[in-house]
Amino acid sequence: MKSILINWLLVLFVSFSWGASFMFTRFVVEEISPFHLVLIRLFLASLLLGPLFIRKSDLLKMTKVIPSLFLLGIINAALPFFLYAWSAQELTAGTLSILNGTSPLFALIIAILLFRQNTTLLQIAGLLTGFVGLVIFIGIEEIGLVIFPVILCLAGAFCYAYSNNILFKLNHIKSSALASATMISGFVFSIPLFFLEPKAFSFDFDIEIYLAILFLGFVSTGISFIAYVALLQRSSPVQASSIIFLVPITGIFWGAVFLGEAIDGKVILGSLCILAGIALTNIFKPKQLIKS
Repeated sequence: MKSILINWLLVLFVSFSWGASFMFTRFVVEEISPFHLVLIRLFLASLLLGPLFIRKSDLLKMTKVIPSLFLLGIINAALPFFLYAWSAQELTAGTLSILNGTSPLFALIIAILLFRQNTTLLQIAGLLTGFVGLVIFIGIEEIGLVIFPVILCLAGAFCYAYSNNILFKLNHIKSSALASATMISGFVFSIPLFFLEPKAFSFDFDIEIYLAILFLGFVSTGISFIAYVALLQRSSPVQASSIIFLVPITGIFWGAVFLGEAIDGKVILGSLCILAGIALTNIFKPKQLIKS
C-alpha cells in the first residue's frame, strides 16, 4: 500500500510540474530564443543534479553504457526541449501539452515496428482514436496554418517514446544518477545551439522571466525527471505512462488559469479522444509493452 501511494504521489507531482512547464515555456520564449532557453534549462538542471546525485559507484556503472547516455541526452533532453520551445512561439500551452501526450501512441508504434510486438484491434482503435482527437483538438481549418510546429511537437513526443525503452533497460543505474547524466549529456549536446542563435543573449529580463526559467531548470527538468525515472524503475513504462494522461489536463489547466487560453468544446472533445486513444493503447496487453 505504501509503495502504491508513493507511486501515485510521484505521478501527481510530475504531471503537474510537466504540465506547468508548457505554460512557462510559452511565457519565456516571448523574451528568450528557444536556443538560449534549452541551454539554460539544461545547465540549471545539470548544476542541480550532477554534484548531488552522481557518485563514483554510479560513474563506474555509467562508463559501460556511455553510448546510451549520449543518446538519452539528445532524444530525451536537448532535442525535444528545443522542438517544444520552438513550437511554443506559435502554439498555446494547452496545445503543446496535448501534442506531448501523444508519446504513448508513438510508444506502441515503436513497439510494433521495431520490437515486433503483437498488437490487438483495441490498440489499433486506440491509435486511430488518438489521431482523430488530434485533428479535432487542433481543428481542420487550423492544421494548414500550424502544421510545422505541430510536426515538431510530434517529433518531440516520438523522442520521448523511444527514450522510455532506453531508460527502462538502464534500471540497474540509480534513478537520480541516470537523470543527472541524461541532463548533463543533453547540456553538452545543446551547447552548439547557443552559437547558432544570431540574436545576442541578454540578462535584461523581468523577475517573472527569471522565476519561470528557474522553475523550468530546477523543478520541471531536474527534480521532476528524477521523480519520473524513479517511477519508471519502481514500476514499468506502462504505469509511468499514466503521467501522460494527466499532463495534457494540467497543461490546459495552467494555460487557462495563467495565460487566459480558451477551453471550448473542440478542446474538450479532442482531448478526450486523445486520452481515450492513449488508454486503449496502454491498458490492454501491458506485459507485452513491458517486454518491449
